[in-house]
Amino acid sequence: MEDVYARSRFISQIFVYGDSFESFLVAIVLLNDDYVKQWAKNEGYNVETPMSSELNAKLKQTVLDDMIREGKKRGLMSYEQVKAIEFIKESFTIENGLLTPTLKARRYAVEKKYKELFQKIYQNTRA
Repeated sequence: MEDVYARSRFISQIFVYGDSFESFLVAIVLLNDDYVKQWAKNEGYNVETPMSSELNAKLKQTVLDDMIREGKKRGLMSYEQVKAIEFIKESFTIENGLLTPTLKARRYAVEKKYKELFQKIYQNTRA
């Protein structure tokens, strides 16, 4: 599933998470900075200043829409589609213990590190 969403030009890395007590999936996304800067420039935003909350919300919806489009193109069912995302700044690497030597996410390590963020995404989506 992450391979499908990673086809989005906005995404550098992605981790999809599903809580067994929730009815939908969420994800954390490391953005492709070069593509995001080009997108923001095309949208008329100043890319040299820190991202405003307005731009962040617009970008989040744009990335999510692009992910859903990629998912539909690749035949994902609606229950397999991510419903909410949050951006992260730190990439998954072997050095920080979030990737295996074969460059796959260490699911337990990522879930443990971002547990509170996943809970926040679910809370904000239900609100």
